[in-house]
Amino acid sequence: MRIRPTSVDLSACDTEPIHIIGAVQPHGALLAADAQTLVTEYASRSVEDYLGLKAEAAIGRPLSALLGEENIDALLSRPLDALKPDLIKPWFLSLEVEGKTRRLECFPHRHQGSLILEFVAFEEGPALVWEEDLLRQRIISQLITPRTLAELARVSAEIIRDVTGFDRVMIYRFAADKHGEVIAESTVRPDSFLGLHYPASDIPDPARRHFALNVIRSIPDINAPPSPILARGGGIADADHSAPLDLTYSKLRAVAPVHIEYLNNMGVGASMSISLISNDDLWGLVACHHYGPLHLPWSRFRFCELLGGTISSLLQSLENTQQLHQSISAERTASHIESRFRDGTKLGDIICEHACALMEHSGAQGMTLRLAGSERHFGRVPPAVPDFSALDDQLVEGVAATDSLPVGSYVDAADRRAAAGVALLVLSEDRQDQLVLYREEFEHTIKWAGKPDKFERVNEDGTVRLSPRGSFALWREERRGRSQPFTQSDMEALRILRRALFALNSLVRERAAVAAQKEAEAEEARLRMMVLEATRKSSLGELASALAHELNQPLAAVTNYINACRQELRNYGVAVPDRVSALIDNAVAESARAADLMRRLRNFIAEGELVLDEVDLSQIIRQGVRLALDSSKWPKPEVEFDIVPDLPAVQADRVQIGQVVLNLVRNSLPAMANEKERRLRISAFGVGEAIEVAVIDTGHGIPAGMEERLFEPFHASTTSGMGVGLSLCRTIVQAHGGRIWSRARPSGAEFVFTLPIRSTHVG
Repeated sequence: MRIRPTSVDLSACDTEPIHIIGAVQPHGALLAADAQTLVTEYASRSVEDYLGLKAEAAIGRPLSALLGEENIDALLSRPLDALKPDLIKPWFLSLEVEGKTRRLECFPHRHQGSLILEFVAFEEGPALVWEEDLLRQRIISQLITPRTLAELARVSAEIIRDVTGFDRVMIYRFAADKHGEVIAESTVRPDSFLGLHYPASDIPDPARRHFALNVIRSIPDINAPPSPILARGGGIADADHSAPLDLTYSKLRAVAPVHIEYLNNMGVGASMSISLISNDDLWGLVACHHYGPLHLPWSRFRFCELLGGTISSLLQSLENTQQLHQSISAERTASHIESRFRDGTKLGDIICEHACALMEHSGAQGMTLRLAGSERHFGRVPPAVPDFSALDDQLVEGVAATDSLPVGSYVDAADRRAAAGVALLVLSEDRQDQLVLYREEFEHTIKWAGKPDKFERVNEDGTVRLSPRGSFALWREERRGRSQPFTQSDMEALRILRRALFALNSLVRERAAVAAQKEAEAEEARLRMMVLEATRKSSLGELASALAHELNQPLAAVTNYINACRQELRNYGVAVPDRVSALIDNAVAESARAADLMRRLRNFIAEGELVLDEVDLSQIIRQGVRLALDSSKWPKPEVEFDIVPDLPAVQADRVQIGQVVLNLVRNSLPAMANEKERRLRISAFGVGEAIEVAVIDTGHGIPAGMEERLFEPFHASTTSGMGVGLSLCRTIVQAHGGRIWSRARPSGAEFVFTLPIRSTHVG
């Protein structure tokens, strides 16, 4: 046989039917029955090691005859449909085999009309990972600490290597073109793969599909001969069989020959991968390599799966937080532009004033503004403005961007160096008014783990197949002619800015069109305010949705992990005390309540939705104070309630009024953190046809000159947050027909709000 480099079609790997490979790894066994009749249709040869009878004898028999009626009843009472992505859901059972009781761990699921059961030997005793206090402390303390993706990836790689004992653990991130980069590594080996890139063809589309559908994949011995799956009627149930068995969700699916060859070329003897999912997309992988066989208990894999889910949630949270911060920054710039516009400044002059900020939001080095027939340039721009017609079909909400314009868009190569990538913001319906942001050419070197080519292998019988790369030596590629790519966060920031500029430019055009008609001035002003108000509400609604999404993901993850812990305890027969079970139930309920709170706040900001009921204000106040204190990291103050007994009931949204109290108390706590006397007083009493609530603290007070801006959005007053808390309080109180203000005091701070006893205002 000979190997020769050639220009072969790497897409051949993208059609490999690895889901119908017709075999399982030899450290386990498989049975598959018709999901309706429960008659066995498939069995791996290795089933004899677990059930005590040959595969041929098992095929054609009811599952109850193989596993017992009691076990089948227990099996059918379980949820059997695969999740997306699917998780390891173990079922522990006992069988009488050759006169002895045998304990097995089974992974059942239903797919494509088959009930598929996979068996491995039962692990005696509790999972050691749950007993390792130091490991648990590391996971809790270290995983939630990182503020950057790089630091989270590094910590994750170290913890997973400590948990599993693999020689090398890498965090592998996919790029937009599907190639991957090792962004973190923990290894005992002298060599390092950190910073290396791997071509997209190393992980073909069928493998990516399985990574997206299955969180974890374990191969304890790369070169162990697989156990073939026999089909009813004869033959192996692989791609060549008339009725192959679909192993899409199989935990023991055998390894494709091309992948075995690939790992052998790397010198790897065992591997494990954990899928990292962010915003429902395959973000990357935790890739674990061992340079020899490595058999781990399945409880360790389940724990790694849980770790992978935690890492995915934290990755998603960090990415969403970064996008949120970039969006908020763009919102602030848009707000400043709108404020200047309301002062009567011309839109073109305002955009010129904010040119640096606009370029910073988009990572651009140059900018061209085409407005009202004139053209202005800022920063580094090409000598001749490129032709942007190629971007017309890519416009989404009036914004399009590329890191490489077609060659025909330029006069010469010098233009490309100044504007290798551009973002186009259309500011008018006729597309005559535009804002163009230029990114310079980004010359960089990619360090590949070997030259990203595969080879065509000619076998002795003359057949040809693809063979994976045999060398992983460092290979460098110089890339030119492109800018830094535009990220999703970049595009969202540009859409926020474009919405504001488009709305304002629309007003300018409308004003010019009716300027000659004196009788239309009133209508012009009305339209202007309508558009500006719509823009403001849209921006706040998007921010509220982003905040709700940002918090709902970790809240859902917390609920899932708590339930997973309870299930793991039950799996190992650990009796959960009633008090502990009640605490778990309370934790799940509080997570659900927090998610409902975010949903209602989001709906209120975006749509003005209020849920009015006759409420006991005293109860709401006490609950809001308690929640603020329980969730605070600051020292607890002395709390004094001065609430008049038998306060009249008010018509209010209990969740949102509770949020007002919580926000005011949370603002007071850090203000008192460094004071010797920490006292918080909350009063409530009737004043005419309203109830007045006051929150008074002994903190450092409100800085001079800040009183008038306290309730403006994005103005951080007493906390280090984003500055939307007091603005949100004002919006909620005003929607209830009340008002909120700060009251001057010699020391400390006092915030007061009122609610009408009989409100007819519904927002």
